[in-house]
This record gives sequence, structure tokens and C-alpha cells, in this order.
Amino acid sequence: MRKPILCLLSIILTITLAAQAPFTQKQYAWQVEKNLVYGAAVNYLGLTDTLTLDLYKPLSADTTRPLLVLVHGGAWLGGCKEDMAWLCEEMAARGYVVATVNYRKGWHKAFYVANPAQAADVNALYAADSLEIIRAIYRGMQDVKGAIRWLKARVYADSTCNHAVLVGGESAGAFVALAVGLLDRPVEKPAACAAQPDAPVPGSNLVNKYTLNCLPQTPTLPPGALVRPDLGSVDGTLNLNGHDASVLGVVSFYGGLPSQAFAENWLDGPNQPALYLFHQTCDGVVPYGYGIPYYPLSAFCNLGFTPWHYNYPRVFGNGAIAAKVAALPVPPPLRTEFFNCNAFDSNLALFECIRFNDNGSYHWVINRAQRAENIAAFFSPMLVAKLGSPPCLVDTGESDRAAGFRLAPNPFSGTAPVLFCEKAPAGPVHLSLSDAQGRQFWQQTRVLVAGVNALPLEPELPPGLYYVQVSNAQMLVVLKSVKM
Repeated sequence: MRKPILCLLSIILTITLAAQAPFTQKQYAWQVEKNLVYGAAVNYLGLTDTLTLDLYKPLSADTTRPLLVLVHGGAWLGGCKEDMAWLCEEMAARGYVVATVNYRKGWHKAFYVANPAQAADVNALYAADSLEIIRAIYRGMQDVKGAIRWLKARVYADSTCNHAVLVGGESAGAFVALAVGLLDRPVEKPAACAAQPDAPVPGSNLVNKYTLNCLPQTPTLPPGALVRPDLGSVDGTLNLNGHDASVLGVVSFYGGLPSQAFAENWLDGPNQPALYLFHQTCDGVVPYGYGIPYYPLSAFCNLGFTPWHYNYPRVFGNGAIAAKVAALPVPPPLRTEFFNCNAFDSNLALFECIRFNDNGSYHWVINRAQRAENIAAFFSPMLVAKLGSPPCLVDTGESDRAAGFRLAPNPFSGTAPVLFCEKAPAGPVHLSLSDAQGRQFWQQTRVLVAGVNALPLEPELPPGLYYVQVSNAQMLVVLKSVKM
């Protein structure tokens, strides 16, 4: 009697797995490529920053996978790409290729503060004016758009789909991510990002501090550092390689938009990405509705020192964005996860400051694993629709791509990669697999077809870098592959 029961269980399990939406279940191991350079750009002081990202790749057999680009927080002054590792790991385990990026930080300080807070990290929070925060968001947006174009140009190497792309972030990074998704027309460029009068000489009691690629920077002001030039187009200048920076959706963890975004119709543009918005309603750093960042902490919890929020712009938080989206004639897909908490009561400031301090100012993600699961479920049907409408992959013009060959997945694990041919070569070709030391594991001569060509897998092949060589009298193509 056991055999029929086991067969029935097997059928039920098969049906259950088939019913699970793609890219929602954690089922893959993953590997990460660290500190890949995606470009360089001039920061607010006129210094050139080299920009890096980490790339998380699932060990899945899919040849076209969704891409998620993540942006960390830190008041546009601090933080680093590793801060988003938790979501990278969650989504890579579900089959996403995930990039977490560093971007340009920093903004000009006020000329004088009578009584600043004594902690160096707070001394860096006094902005010259409200324009500085908006300019910082804009620079970050330009960088992340450049990173997206860079990643779209290497879809063959990463087995990704360049029209199934999401962007997301936390806090300051969520402001940047929302700008990436919504600020897509020249007419939407904020006036603050045009040429402005020079910034003031910062007060000697303030700290000119920011991070670059996770490392603290406290530079002496170079000549011309206070000039505030036009920041250029909404697309920026990084990696203008023929790919666009459009995205299918945006993830915003306690982020927002500058108040000008509503007046300039960022939400009404031709590209309306789907939005996932998370916020706690009493957030003390980024307002849930409409307000000034840091207001309750700066105005009431700064231990008697000069508040730092006065020169910050007013912003719309995720709650206000959700209301605006719902009122659009044709709203994009929207999922909100808003958690209620008691608003800061300024009449009880002493006790409220203790409560907010004990609760991280309510500026954090509740149950990260659940949020990742909900994000995956929300975007899954949209991604499936995009992945099912070719062409997912666009030629990058690299030498091996021009020859019309690629390997996927790359990297690979338990199953061999397959060789894709855009056009079948005339006659038989010679194929071989070698490692980085030149040791050959197999070779064969065969006729290739247009499309998928299976390759043999050496069961005892150790992890490492390998080369597949494709050759005949007319060509020689060498493709890299990594076994994890």
C-alpha cells in the first residue's frame, strides 16, 4: 500500500511546486562578485569618485533572470553598498540577479552654526541650503541610472533580462531609487539642479564628511570646491551605451520625493513603474506624509544644540506618494505596507525622545524576510510577462557577442551551461573546455544549431574559471564560464 501513497504525495508535491509563482521561492545558492567598477563621476567638491557595485548571482539554470538594483541609505552622506546585503541575499535566493551600488555622497555645509551638536556625525548634517539635498538626490540618481545601463550592457555575462529590471532602496537610497524610476523627462529636472550661486565657505565648527565606496572621507576643500555647476541631464553621462535606464518597478523602504516632484509631475510621465512602498507612520527621519526630514529628532531631541533640519527641503513620504498614485487617472500597480505607530508628541518631548531612541526612530524594516517575500510576490507576474516577451537579451557589441555565441547560466553549478548561437555556423566546429591553467577536460567536433546547444558536463569538474573555445577555419571564439 505504500507505493500508491508515495505516488500520490509525489503528484501533490509536483502540483504544488508548479503552482508557485516564479521568482518567489527561496531555492538557490548564490555567489557575489565584489567591487565591480561601473564608472567614475565628479562629486560635489569637484573631485572624481570611482563608483563600485557588488553583484549577487543565483546558481540557477535560468538563462534570462530579473535584475534588481539596490541603493543604500545614509542621509546622502554615509552608508555603503553592503548595507543592502540582506535584501540581495533574499532576492538572489529567489532567482534574481541583484546589484547593490555605491554612489556619490556629500553636500555643502552651512557657513556658520552658533551651537552645533558635538558629535562629528551630527556636525556633518548642517546643510548650506535646501538645494543641497535635492542636488545630492539628483547626483545619486544619475549614478544609479549609469549602473543600470552598465548592467544592461552585460546581460549575456549575467544571464539577465534587460527589460525585467527593478530598482529599490532604503531611506536616502529610496529617494534615489524613486527618482531613477520617475524622473525620466528633461522637463522634470528640478530647478535646484541647474547652475546655482557658489556655496558658502562652511563653518569651521562643522565637519565636511561623507563616504566613498564605504570608506570615510574628510577632504580639505580643493580650489573651486564651492562652485555649484549645472548637474546636467536627467540621464547623466555614465555609460551612455545605447541602453536606457528604464525600470519595471521601484521598491521604496521609508523613502520619499522632494516636494517639487508633485508639481513637476514626476508621477505622470511616460514610464510609470510599479511601486512597492513600505513605511512606519511615525517615522522620525523621513516623514510618512509631508514634512521635513529629521524634524522631531532635530527640533526636540538634540540635547539643546542647534537644530539641523532648518535648511532641509520639504518632502513627500511614501504615504503621500501612495495617495497621489491612487488619484492618478491610470495608476501604476501599487503595493503598500504601512505600519501604524503613535506620532511624536512634542508636549511630551523628553519621554517621546526616549521612545523614539529605543525604537530606532521607527526608521527600519519590520520583519525583513516577510518584506522580501511580499516584494517577490508583488512583482512576479509583471516579471513573468516581461521575460515572456522577447527579445530579453540585447547584443552588447563585445567580440564574442558579435560572433553570436553566449553561455548561460553563468556562473553554473550542478548542471552544465548551454551554448546559445544566434546563427548556426556553416559546417562543423571544434568545441573544447579548458581551465585557467590550460588543462583540457573535453573536446568534440559537431554541427551547431541556431538556438540552444547542450554541452557535456564533467561531473568531477572543480569550482573555478573555465574557457569554452569554439573554432573552425573562419573563426575562433573563447567564452568564459565560472563553476561554483
